Amino acid sequence: MNGPDAGVPDLLIRLKRHSDFVGNGRLSLESHHPAILSFRIKAIQWFRRNVPLMSPSSSSTERELNNIPPPRSPVPAASGVDASDVPPGPESIYGSRKASLTLDVIVVGCGLGGLAAAFCLTQAGHRVTIVESSSVIGDVGAGIVSSSNSSRLLLRWGLGKHLDEIAVKPASFTVRRYDTGERIGLAKRGEAAKKEYGAPTYHIHRADLHKLLYDLVSPHATILLGSHVTECDPDPVSPSVTLKSGRVVRGDLIVGADGIKSFIQRVVSGGPNPAESTGDAAYRAIIPASVLTQDPELRELIEPPQATSWLAPGRHVIGYLLVRRFLSSGSCCWSMLTV
Repeated sequence: MNGPDAGVPDLLIRLKRHSDFVGNGRLSLESHHPAILSFRIKAIQWFRRNVPLMSPSSSSTERELNNIPPPRSPVPAASGVDASDVPPGPESIYGSRKASLTLDVIVVGCGLGGLAAAFCLTQAGHRVTIVESSSVIGDVGAGIVSSSNSSRLLLRWGLGKHLDEIAVKPASFTVRRYDTGERIGLAKRGEAAKKEYGAPTYHIHRADLHKLLYDLVSPHATILLGSHVTECDPDPVSPSVTLKSGRVVRGDLIVGADGIKSFIQRVVSGGPNPAESTGDAAYRAIIPASVLTQDPELRELIEPPQATSWLAPGRHVIGYLLVRRFLSSGSCCWSMLTV
């Protein structure tokens, strides 16, 4: 065999087809060796092109002619819940095409990344279970700047109306010298960004954005709060996570979205991978906008809404206007970050 597929069957000598995956082109691996796993996608593509697949309802004669084993019984969940028990979500709200193969996906972590991944997976037709160690979804974090590339996705997911109600669209981003306040840079935002990049920039509090995504995902996925993951079995046939309670959640795929101290990352990398200190430190604060409006000079920082950054040697300060609609009864704040 020549070309990009050369050597795939030889390299993946331990690759086998499981009968319950027949018809969907799903393959499994008996080995966890990194060299094997790294070629999983390539192998699946090769088998889909070169190996005849029969539907699960194929007759026994057809299976014998194609050397396809009989259907395998489902893997039992000895204790706990099986992610396949979760009912499928509704049709996509933005008309995306559905995956030809529906997977049961376990997302570890219910932060912004986990919720965003879960929503996209459900809208593609997959069944998703989110496990989160925290028992409650609290008011965590400060301001977030959603630039046009990320705002475009939020709008595509149908959140435009909600963003208009709880987020601020800045008119500009100004850069100033730290010692004189002289303006040394200006980037237009607002309608200019929408026209050029297809979506505006938003200033939003993390807790407000998190609530938007949580409300967006919760009708389509199962969310298990207070579910700390203590073990992860990356078995390619039936991967699972074990919770502190002893409950086992099984699925087809595990997505690690459990933060900078990710337990799933340690499983993937084979050991701890601690963050390395850069020597930088960031300090955040939120100031009521009413304080700024009482000072004529400070009032210019929020009227019209804008982001302002003061640059100094080796450090900077940035501030921008927020609206706390969900959690602070509509109060306006100025979020400040010092690095």
